[in-house]
Amino acid sequence: MEVKINSLPKSKIEIIVSLNKKDILPFKEMALKDFNKDLKINGYRPGKAPLSIAENHLPSLKVYEKAASLAIEKFYPQIIKEKKIQAIGYPSINITKIVPDQEVEFKAEISVIPKLDLPDYKKIAKDMQNEKKSIFIDKEEIEQALKWLQDSRSVLEKVERPAKEGDVVTIDYQIKEKENLIKNGEDKNYTFILGKGNFIPGFEKNLIGMKSGENKIFNVTVPDSWAQKDLQGKQLSVEISLKEIKEKKLPPLDDKFAQALGKFKNLEELKENISKGLKMEKEAKEKERWHLAILDKIKANTKADIPEILIKSEVEKMLEELKVQLEKIQLTFEKYLEQIKKTEEQLREDLQELAEKRVFSALILREIALLEKVEVSEDEIKEKTSKILQQIPDPEAKEKINPEDLKEFALGIIRNEKVFQILEEQ
Repeated sequence: MEVKINSLPKSKIEIIVSLNKKDILPFKEMALKDFNKDLKINGYRPGKAPLSIAENHLPSLKVYEKAASLAIEKFYPQIIKEKKIQAIGYPSINITKIVPDQEVEFKAEISVIPKLDLPDYKKIAKDMQNEKKSIFIDKEEIEQALKWLQDSRSVLEKVERPAKEGDVVTIDYQIKEKENLIKNGEDKNYTFILGKGNFIPGFEKNLIGMKSGENKIFNVTVPDSWAQKDLQGKQLSVEISLKEIKEKKLPPLDDKFAQALGKFKNLEELKENISKGLKMEKEAKEKERWHLAILDKIKANTKADIPEILIKSEVEKMLEELKVQLEKIQLTFEKYLEQIKKTEEQLREDLQELAEKRVFSALILREIALLEKVEVSEDEIKEKTSKILQQIPDPEAKEKINPEDLKEFALGIIRNEKVFQILEEQ
């Protein structure tokens, strides 16, 4: 058996395998046995005729095509293993030559993990140490966090006074253009925060000062910048019935408020806890920013011919991630495409560049991990997969996860964390 390997563009290789008569003989016998099972020859029961006689009743080319296919099934994986080829996906295999009783040749084309000529990544990390930003928390940030906590524990109380901005109001409404309802132009018992409803400009302004039980008819003009193009510049008639007004009541920010949130003695202790939490969050974001900056610098000094199969696979992965996020907000993928005014194919094209960057980054981190002999234990993978599953509350979603895919995902996360740790230590 002779094996020749040629490099092709886009991180592909071509494997040309020539098999001589001795190599192909065992597979020829296997092919004859297979055909002989159903072969009808006078004087013999099916499958019982000697192979030499069966061969005389079969076209040589047909026998050798079968033999070649059987040989490929055995020799291709063997060649990949022996030559230590880092193949990606499935090969494209063609039988290029068959000379019965003499020779069989086949050609396999496969994408491979590209070879990366990395720059001195440790020096890059060392030079970029001074680009880390200092983290500090100011009083305003703490106050904003306190305000958010206060707002999250507010209660709504019904009030009998004119509506004002910030109230939670419930209305019935109809929006018409020349006596015809516009698309989605009617709703009943619709509740929203006045001033944050994202209605056509002028709509909410007309509610301010209205009382519960009051009705109102007014006109609004749709701006030229409005998303719904068929309404741009048109005058619409709006009829509103204000059903209810509720006011948000905030709890006082005092020691009692802090104690109700957890094991805090007083408001100052809560503020200290908030400050620590904000600092940890900022440090994590800064670390991530710095990691991406290092990767960008390494990428800028690395050349790679990224396989198309990896980019396509990443695009599919990104689409699946998007669909999961849309499902969480109860928006269908079809409706999303309608909103962004794009086809699925156009969206795929838009994701190509980002997918290529993600794949390039993953290849660089993988290469550094190999060079630095980064190891990940089974216990580490087990712990990480357990943490990932804990973050998924939906039991049905957990059931759909492929355990092997999850392990591979966890392995990648841990390996990347260890690579960045190495870079941080420079």
